[in-house]
Amino acid sequence: MKLFKKILNRTILVVSGVLYLTAPMLWASTKPKLDFEPKPSDPGAWYDEVKYGMFIHWGLYSHLARGEWVMLREEIPLAEYKKLAEGFDPVQFDADEWVLLAKNAGMKYIVITSKHHDGFALFESEVSDFNMVDATPYGLDIIKELKEACDRHGIALGLYYSQAQDWYHLGGIAKRRAWDDAQLNDGEEGDQHNYFEQLAIPQVQEIVSKYEPALIWFDTPFGMDFDDSKRFVEAVNAINPSVLINSRVRYNGRNTASLPREKRDELAALGVSYLSYKDREIPEVSPWPYWETCMTLNHSWGYTADDNNWKSSKRVIQQLVEVVSKGGTFLLNIGPTGEGSIPAESVRILQEAGEWLKVNGEAIYGAEPTVFKGVGEVNQESLAEMKEQARKAALTGAGKDKKVTLEMNYEWLATGKDEKVYFHLFEWPDGEFTLSDCEDTVSKAYLVAAPDVNLSFEQTQELVTVQLPADPLDPIATVLCLELK
Repeated sequence: MKLFKKILNRTILVVSGVLYLTAPMLWASTKPKLDFEPKPSDPGAWYDEVKYGMFIHWGLYSHLARGEWVMLREEIPLAEYKKLAEGFDPVQFDADEWVLLAKNAGMKYIVITSKHHDGFALFESEVSDFNMVDATPYGLDIIKELKEACDRHGIALGLYYSQAQDWYHLGGIAKRRAWDDAQLNDGEEGDQHNYFEQLAIPQVQEIVSKYEPALIWFDTPFGMDFDDSKRFVEAVNAINPSVLINSRVRYNGRNTASLPREKRDELAALGVSYLSYKDREIPEVSPWPYWETCMTLNHSWGYTADDNNWKSSKRVIQQLVEVVSKGGTFLLNIGPTGEGSIPAESVRILQEAGEWLKVNGEAIYGAEPTVFKGVGEVNQESLAEMKEQARKAALTGAGKDKKVTLEMNYEWLATGKDEKVYFHLFEWPDGEFTLSDCEDTVSKAYLVAAPDVNLSFEQTQELVTVQLPADPLDPIATVLCLELK
């Protein structure tokens, strides 16, 4: 099967000097030149197969219900923030419930914030008592409970760890808490390398040895050089070299798409397993065969009580398919409450998406990009938000808001596997589906939700026309499969 073609058509929009794709178009691109060819023995191979996971942002900040950056944004003094732990008693937390939600949603792994930027650890630690076991009335090791639940239900466990940015412990980017003079020890902010040696690296060694995670998800490597990153990678590899490590051990996610070849080679030399792109960014192409993007269900990562801007299950599936159609893995976030419950809307959305995957999962798991990149247009809500941010930037001189990311609406997207091409039809065609530039011979056409019903089709040279039922079989997306000779 010939997987890639040249760009056919493109319409652009200029917003504050930046080019954006808009209007209906046929996505097609030349095959990206990969930095290295994937091998079945690569540590990242299983990650590329599973395609879909659950991100969980949860910690002391969840108790305040104003997001995971609340300590920094509201300049909460350390002494006051530490007292939050005395009342942190998430009696509604149920490890099996969380893991089964992920499993029933069609997710194959979870990644949880074992320590976020506030410095609070969800696991028992020998090097800091600012953790779930020693500092809270709950007193149980959350990561241990999740590990046991993951093992029971066949889900891989990944652990997020903020290795450089830590607003609680001295040396962990202490300048970030300059509002709290009482904690700066007469102006001494602490030495970052001492922080690495005495806290961060020992804690990484703890979580790798005690919980045997499938991956470590590093984040915000502020102030780190190559040697610093190497120490973290070596600390992981010395215990278990099969643990995957993301690119944020060295470079921030917002820089991933613009990394030049020499820096990507540096990542490979470090032993990085996959590229981790900017939050909520879905790249057009990636130079690595293993990459991931993370997305939120609303605007927030950590639980935020007044954030009700929920994605639909159709939007979730469309973004999942978009990522898979471009060769990546999709990590979708939930933010449980301080009591340990998962918001009802999160549950509903994931369950609906999971029902779709039960029927159509063969077009997702282990799937690859194809020549057919889909027809779509820019989501107008995200475009309006971008324009508003550009207007504000022009008035204030503050520059563009890096958090605004344009999203796409698609009529259809395509994935492929085992000499099959799957067309995910988000907008149902009127009577027939027509495909141009098909250089392979089609032998069979059917809907994945009704595999025993063969559809009539005609193929003339590179034009294929498939006759469809009057109505779609699924309100999210009905998947058309073309088998190729």
